[in-house]
Amino acid sequence: MSDTNTFHVGQRFISNSESNLGLGVVMSSDARSVTVLFPAVSDERIYAKSNAHVTRLVLSAGEKVKHVDGWEIVIDDVVEQDNLLTYSGLRTDTNELAHIVEVALDPQVKLNQPEKRLLHGQFDDPNWFDTRYQCWQKQNEFANSGVVGLVGARVDLIPHQIHIANQVGNRFAPRILLADEVGLGKTIEAALIIHMQIITGRAQRVLIVVPDSLVHQWLVEMLRRINLAFSVFDDERLEAVKESGENPFEQEQLVLCSQNFISQNKVLEQACATPWDILVVDEAHHLHWSEDEVSSSYAAIELLSQIAKSVLLLTATPDQLGHQSHFARLRLLDPARFYDYNEFLEQEKHYSELAQAVTPLIENKTPSSVELEILKQTLPSVDFDSLDLSSEYERSHLVTRLIDQHGTGRLLFRNRRAAITGFPERITHPIPLRLPKEYALSLLEQDDVSHALHPERTLMLDESWPSYDPRVSHLLEWLEANKDEKVLVICAFASTALQIASYMRSKTSIRHTVFHEGMSIIERDKAAHFFAENEKGAQVMLCSEIGSEGRNFQFSRHLVLFDLPLNPDLLEQRIGRLDRIGQKHDINIHVPYFEETAQEVLFNWYKDGLSAFDATCPVGSDVFKRLQGDLMHALATPNDKENWQDVVFQASEVTTKLKARIEEGRDKLLEINASGNDENENVLEQIVHAENPIAMMQFMSRLFDAIGINQEEKDAHSFILKQSENALFPINAISDDGIEVTYKREVATQLEHLTFLTPDNSIVTQCIDSVLTDVIGKSSMCFVNQAGAPVGAYWVEIIAVLNQVAPPSLQLFRYLPATPVRVCLDAKLNVVEHGFSPIFKVKTKMASQLTSALAQPISATIEEALKVAKKDLENVKNASLINMQYELDEEIERLTELREHNPSIRQEEIDYLHAQREQLTQVIEQAEPILDSVRVVVNNPK
Repeated sequence: MSDTNTFHVGQRFISNSESNLGLGVVMSSDARSVTVLFPAVSDERIYAKSNAHVTRLVLSAGEKVKHVDGWEIVIDDVVEQDNLLTYSGLRTDTNELAHIVEVALDPQVKLNQPEKRLLHGQFDDPNWFDTRYQCWQKQNEFANSGVVGLVGARVDLIPHQIHIANQVGNRFAPRILLADEVGLGKTIEAALIIHMQIITGRAQRVLIVVPDSLVHQWLVEMLRRINLAFSVFDDERLEAVKESGENPFEQEQLVLCSQNFISQNKVLEQACATPWDILVVDEAHHLHWSEDEVSSSYAAIELLSQIAKSVLLLTATPDQLGHQSHFARLRLLDPARFYDYNEFLEQEKHYSELAQAVTPLIENKTPSSVELEILKQTLPSVDFDSLDLSSEYERSHLVTRLIDQHGTGRLLFRNRRAAITGFPERITHPIPLRLPKEYALSLLEQDDVSHALHPERTLMLDESWPSYDPRVSHLLEWLEANKDEKVLVICAFASTALQIASYMRSKTSIRHTVFHEGMSIIERDKAAHFFAENEKGAQVMLCSEIGSEGRNFQFSRHLVLFDLPLNPDLLEQRIGRLDRIGQKHDINIHVPYFEETAQEVLFNWYKDGLSAFDATCPVGSDVFKRLQGDLMHALATPNDKENWQDVVFQASEVTTKLKARIEEGRDKLLEINASGNDENENVLEQIVHAENPIAMMQFMSRLFDAIGINQEEKDAHSFILKQSENALFPINAISDDGIEVTYKREVATQLEHLTFLTPDNSIVTQCIDSVLTDVIGKSSMCFVNQAGAPVGAYWVEIIAVLNQVAPPSLQLFRYLPATPVRVCLDAKLNVVEHGFSPIFKVKTKMASQLTSALAQPISATIEEALKVAKKDLENVKNASLINMQYELDEEIERLTELREHNPSIRQEEIDYLHAQREQLTQVIEQAEPILDSVRVVVNNPK
């Protein structure tokens, strides 16, 4: 090629002193000067040929180069003709062969190869070298944490929830039933599993199907808990895209809809025409199936479950083993195995016997001969005669083996509140009141139980009703006397809450806010935040029924049920806003009701019939269905005390019997598997270590400063992030108005308007990715004051990265995440272990002169440093290969052995592990380190 110090029209040069000018093009040249146009900034420079501080851009095979029209090629060949270079290669967008003459290069070109940037005079602030290394290290550290996908969720670290999420989230295409009792967090478990599967690349498209009343709750939970914005699909959404003729389900990756909506033939047809990675179905026990009759909603979910790779079914009904509805849900998960109901009953009989036989092992007792025989039949490969069942270790190990062999152990997760600590006590405060005459008169004109339960509804047009309703006056008096208490008030209707709030505002100075379905999500967020604030926040929040939508108000310990719902599940949802794991105080449930009315009957139904105020009643809905007619009659005739007391007594008897049936059907092996026992401690420690708020804050503070994002301290626990005008990279999640963030989990779970910054958070990952995918910091030079070293002594530092690319489904990051190594050599090619501090910037002109003078030895040193790095990273590569093969071989062997006794182990899962092992072996063996960045350090004592 021609001499790069000569100039010809059309050649491309880079300014050594003004890299921000972009790529220049030679416009003219004479004996003494050269004129260079820099199109990126529409500026022209005239240089003396004898002292032109520009360097010819010459690219090599393997590099990417962009055409002025925006498309790019990967260079395969470089040819010079008539003093101009022509680059040939395949286009990255069409994979077609294309040619780019250098005159047509994009003026915004960024040299990616560190050595070329250095030798072309493209110098960055030398501190960026350290920033790049820290970003690589942080990324590698988190990938090796073992809890990717678990850290970023805004949830309390509840052991059984984390255990289930970790177990299921790490599986290939999991198909499971989450059947924890009410209040144990099935929605959170499902959210964590979805988050893990998406973050780790196992899933992209998710469809969530829930009852109509829970659509908004799930929308909020997914956004608040795991920062995933689902699109709600309904008839209105379909109508909006009807004219386009497109399938709306193909337009979104994350879809949320109701069971009634998805059951429509046309909707179901469109939903089934697209692939789904995960199907989630809440309240799955409402899907009716029998051998003689199948509901339309069940049939719809059955079709979708055949398409979806993963299926998560959620139900709060802990059915007795062998129940037909239980079988109906299991056949959605594995129809090949659960194909015959009678066969299932026979299998369940054995599982029930096994559950009883394992009880002595769990309770540290010796099994009877009958129980021991059942255990031997379950584990024929175990030599029971050689076991010392008095040893706690051997009993524990045996129980673990039994869980693995258990029929539905990999399909079903069920936790019971009785087995989990951390719940508060419930204290009920009945408030019997006399029915005011205004209500008594209006109810005479109504013959409706609904009006009897909500008498204020008969006088809604008379907005003065709060002035004579004793429930309101009692509430205001109590609030005035307990000003330091946060109080949640739930009413059935938004209009009730709004009119109480209006009256409260006119008659008192009590700080309050409202929360109802007529408000936007942003308005609800503001209201919830105002209620959560300690000092200047609202003392009381007045909610409509939507107040039980899944929000976390556990900073309050007082719940006022202004009225009572007929649905027992709805009552439990209301109480569940405060009665949560992690609640630090007993829950005070205040229930005002009018004596000798339907309200008194319903209160006693819940209090003495279902014991629903004292504890969760898992059979409440079943009792209601069985006695609904009797209850409605009792509510309509509250003066017939003998009758309604009899109905309450019946409810108590039915509740006791149903609870006993559930207790008989308990499967203790399943409960142990679902709770995780001692396995949880290690995972929780890994999460705590990975999210370390102090280390995270220090790292992100430095990174924000470097990028140009202002982080202002708001209080002891939160900060405000705003992008400055000079920000290097736009971070999508940071709006123009700024956002509030916290690094502390306990703060994030209490103040849901704060963004929780963890290694999983999109702001964190986008900041790191923005740095590592940009050229900034790839080449730099600095001065140091190194005592004992001669003036002009230099060192070359490089960062080399083992960063192999593979399909996300292979989970390469678990075994060989991007791994950086820093190598420093002196001029004699000796490895230098120490770093350099402090460092000083070098003026661009001087840096260019130094690199020109040292170009050859610097290149030789970089080459030698890469050899050192490659040797170090070869050890990393070999270790990851051994670890991957050992881990997958062990899991393949375990599942293969289990499948001989437990049909719930799918051959598909084992086949996937074999393929994953084979492909990962090839990928890891081919991994080679790349040069990420280089920094030349020159000794210049001052």
